[in-house]
Amino acid sequence: MAKTNGDAASEHRSTEYGHETKHLTDHVQLLTEQLRRDPGLPVTNSTIAHWQQPPNQISQHQSADLPNETDVLIIGSGITACGVSKQLLERDNSLRVTILEARNVTSGATGRNGGHIKAVPEISYSALLPEIGKQKAQEVVHFTLKNVQELLKLAEGLPEKQRDYSEVRSVETLNIFTDEEGFAHAKEVVGRFDADNPDLKGRARIIEKDELVEKHGVLNAVGGMVSAAGAAWPYRLITSVFGNLLDTCPERFSIESNTPVESIEYSADTATYTAQTSRGPIKARYVVHATNGHAGHLLPGIRGALFPLRGQMTAQTPWKDFGVKGGSQSWAIHYGKGFDYITQSPSSGEIFIGGALINSDPLLEIGNPRDDANCVRSIAHLGGIMDATFGTPVRQEIRATWTGVMGFTVDGLPLVGKLPNMATLREGNNEFVAAGYNGYGMPNAYLCGKYIADLVLGREHAGSVPSAYLITEKRLKEMNPAIAAESWMQAFQKT
Repeated sequence: MAKTNGDAASEHRSTEYGHETKHLTDHVQLLTEQLRRDPGLPVTNSTIAHWQQPPNQISQHQSADLPNETDVLIIGSGITACGVSKQLLERDNSLRVTILEARNVTSGATGRNGGHIKAVPEISYSALLPEIGKQKAQEVVHFTLKNVQELLKLAEGLPEKQRDYSEVRSVETLNIFTDEEGFAHAKEVVGRFDADNPDLKGRARIIEKDELVEKHGVLNAVGGMVSAAGAAWPYRLITSVFGNLLDTCPERFSIESNTPVESIEYSADTATYTAQTSRGPIKARYVVHATNGHAGHLLPGIRGALFPLRGQMTAQTPWKDFGVKGGSQSWAIHYGKGFDYITQSPSSGEIFIGGALINSDPLLEIGNPRDDANCVRSIAHLGGIMDATFGTPVRQEIRATWTGVMGFTVDGLPLVGKLPNMATLREGNNEFVAAGYNGYGMPNAYLCGKYIADLVLGREHAGSVPSAYLITEKRLKEMNPAIAAESWMQAFQKT
């Protein structure tokens, strides 16, 4: 019997679907293998982040000779390490604390991000509720909101000149939705959040298109959500804090920049760890891993559970007509499965725009530990998204482009706490980690760092961090990178 046109079309669709399914399966396998790889040390020839210009005077700080020993060794010099070291030094006036940084001080994710101090509890609650339940999801909500306030408080404690230079400020943040489906989901999310969290009801407010146009000058979107948040020049904030700690605790605190840790060994005889570095060995009683996307390099047992992900950032000069709104405003633009995040310096007027992940190739970004190259496709998108959304020329010039490496986890939650031996593949029980913030380090990392310090001091208490963040053998065993790879590949599929 001859085939009809309908039969032929059906057969073609079936064959095409089969090819697409095999293509997706192959890519999932490739990505799974990529997530399991050793992320290695940070590359030495990174892209130049505009946040880090000019460098802080402590950017290449190191002792004339690497100390032979210390009490607490912190690997990494970002916001997590800041929280750990400040808490340790202030809570115990006898401890010696040493930070080892592979590159310049605060040159990683903290010195490369979007400038937000922003929790989005309505959206995170919606995503976490079916995964970890109401109580644990609420723990995350309150923790991230507390962390925002903690960073604002941290800045208030700086001398006035440093505080102004760090540009830490409270803002109203506007999440802009460019499609009806995304806006409808936002309304649903806020409604559910308000119902389940009466103490926070009204924290976020939905605004319709008319208000978006009239009050915010956004012409090409369907609606928005406004809420309270913060913003900062993160590199300046954290390096200012480090500089002050070096001044006040010169005998007990040191930062050793450009001193990558190549390996760690444990001695049961002395109950100490020896970190082999490019400048020689250093012994410590406690080791804290604050290296986020690179944590798997020295913690082979968490590779795949925690993996790097490269993000794209730009600094753009706006046209004068846009004005300088960054002292009281920040933005995010949502479109389909993707979103971009935006802050503006209140002093220079420069706009910092990052994101566009969904416009890139997942195999180029997910599991990528290198920040030495840009993604042209993402830059092209970021260079035009504000013009397209606001419906008027915003961007005059792209001043700088750079990438940064974030730490992501299979279950979408940070890994925080004392490391089990299956994570270190070493003896000893005094190694700790706080990493894997899934792109939300600013509303998580500082308090996670303080919690780690309290663990070291034996002063931790239940509820200091969300219970869902705690690292356990059971949780690690359940974190299958193949599941994460499939989820990511599906997110990148065109709809």
